[in-house]
Amino acid sequence: MLVLKIAVILGMLAGLTLTLMPRLPGTLFILGAAIVYLWVAGATAPPWIMAALVVLSFTAEVGGRLLRIFLTRRYSLSRVFCVSSSVGNIGGILAADALLGPVLGLLAWEFFAGKTLAPRWDVVARVLLRLAAVATLRFGCGLLMVVLVLVYIMG
Repeated sequence: MLVLKIAVILGMLAGLTLTLMPRLPGTLFILGAAIVYLWVAGATAPPWIMAALVVLSFTAEVGGRLLRIFLTRRYSLSRVFCVSSSVGNIGGILAADALLGPVLGLLAWEFFAGKTLAPRWDVVARVLLRLAAVATLRFGCGLLMVVLVLVYIMG
């Protein structure tokens, strides 16, 4: 029974981590872990807990996608470009720092590549802030699901 609880908790933590990635259904992992625990342990859960878990999962997965589309619909840059350019810029700074040293590498990277991204950083920052808000919604729903499972189902 202890091994089952540990496996379910690890599954829920993996699902909680997946809520931060927009294309992976992390809350469904959490819901699946709760159902596996109920099935294997032969436990029962109050119907309102199962309904709350399903509503939270639906809110995180479907509501998160709709919210992401709604919040980023008016911007000329795509969500993929904003994330990729930010990650690429940070990676380029790190690579230039490793090759040329911290000061010279940063200066060289900003002189050659950073100036081409500078005119777009205001839009990129706005889109990234909105994507962070959506990730916060998904993570919050997942965290609430984990707490409900731990308190009312496994408790």
